[in-house]
Amino acid sequence: MRILIIEDDPSIQMLLKLSLQVEGYDVSVAGTVREGNEQLHLTPYNLILLDLMLPDQSGFQFLQTLQKQYPQIPVIVLTAKNAMNDKILGFQLGADDYMTKPFETRELVERIKAVMRRIKTPAVNNVVVIGNIEIDYDERMLKLDGKSIKTTTKEFDFMWLLCTNPKKVFTREQLLDAVWGYDYYGPTRSVDMMVNRLREKLKPYENIVATVHGKGYKLEVSDEA
Repeated sequence: MRILIIEDDPSIQMLLKLSLQVEGYDVSVAGTVREGNEQLHLTPYNLILLDLMLPDQSGFQFLQTLQKQYPQIPVIVLTAKNAMNDKILGFQLGADDYMTKPFETRELVERIKAVMRRIKTPAVNNVVVIGNIEIDYDERMLKLDGKSIKTTTKEFDFMWLLCTNPKKVFTREQLLDAVWGYDYYGPTRSVDMMVNRLREKLKPYENIVATVHGKGYKLEVSDEA
């Protein structure tokens, strides 16, 4: 498993790299956004550890770019910014987890494992076709009318949950637990914001993700669709 660390503090770079190499990970480091982009163009990575306070660009801006260019790569934010608004923004921009400095490397390793488990959890049926939707868990691929839809990690997990539980209504709290993880402490409106972004990608079938007023969301698709 390859991990890219984007962090400008050399001492933290070295500590993280050595700690993760001991765990058996293949680790690369970058000190700037430019270096991070260069690494991403050269090598496929399974996970990114991203500092928010980088010398050439805000980590928040880079996170937005990552979600457009590499939505399949999960991101754990590592930062000294511990304000709740910063955490919420990080999650809303697509971060899969958020750790504030200082932190124990042992906890980081466990969080990496937890993120990868959520992505790689084996499914009973790895390909589901329902209506005009086809979703392939192994390939992390969502298709609508045969056309591939580019999704972030959370958007895919959200759609997989709905497609494998057709007609079931999920509350926002249940979705936070299933898609963001049980230890997410952000507001439930994070679900609504992600759904709005996802519906833009699903047009003209955005109503496939149906709002159940006062409850949450469900899949709304007919077999003839």
